[in-house]
Amino acid sequence: MPLVTDRHLWLERLCAQTDGDVAHVGCADSPYTAELLRSGDLLHARLVRLARVTGFDVDAAALELIRHTLADERLVLADLSDHVPEQDRRRYALVVAGEVLEHVPDGDAFLRGCRELLAPGGRLCVTVPNACCPKIGLRALLGRESVHPDHRVYYGPRTLTRTLDAAGLETAWMASCFPPGSSAAGREIVNPLLRGIHRVTQGPVGDGLIAIASARSNASSIAS
Repeated sequence: MPLVTDRHLWLERLCAQTDGDVAHVGCADSPYTAELLRSGDLLHARLVRLARVTGFDVDAAALELIRHTLADERLVLADLSDHVPEQDRRRYALVVAGEVLEHVPDGDAFLRGCRELLAPGGRLCVTVPNACCPKIGLRALLGRESVHPDHRVYYGPRTLTRTLDAAGLETAWMASCFPPGSSAAGREIVNPLLRGIHRVTQGPVGDGLIAIASARSNASSIAS
């Protein structure tokens, strides 16, 4: 399995290389929207400089914060698990759902909504925390679980592939990844060690997983 050393830089390159419209689902990164806008680290603000990107989110207040900074960009308030706006169906060459799937109550319904955004031949990019990351095991040995308070589920490579498959999506590529930046002392020590282990094992050693998938030809027959 490949290892991506910076998730955000990789997503920026993916969007820059996409020929067509891009949908960024979970664009507000709530509840950290204001902080990320101030620091210049909001992923959506970086992606709109590289491609034609429409942002989707369920947090109306967070979307308003983004509108104050990115006044000319299109933002859509929508819960894709429940409803996909008609004007956005089958429109996007790339749908990016970064660090969202682990937050939603119904992962299958959410992914079916993302699938509805895809234009023919379009690709879905999903990123999630990696349940197989060695750091999780080390924390468990110390009796600790470090997890975002809104996370509902863990995904490993196999469970992520099965979840995508259940939503009518075929996984074409998968990698593990490190989060953006490496300022924390722990990352400066542990990540180089994990990179060394990866050179030997090629295993899913990163904090997260990145999957690229496309709609299966029989996806329309899957109940939504």
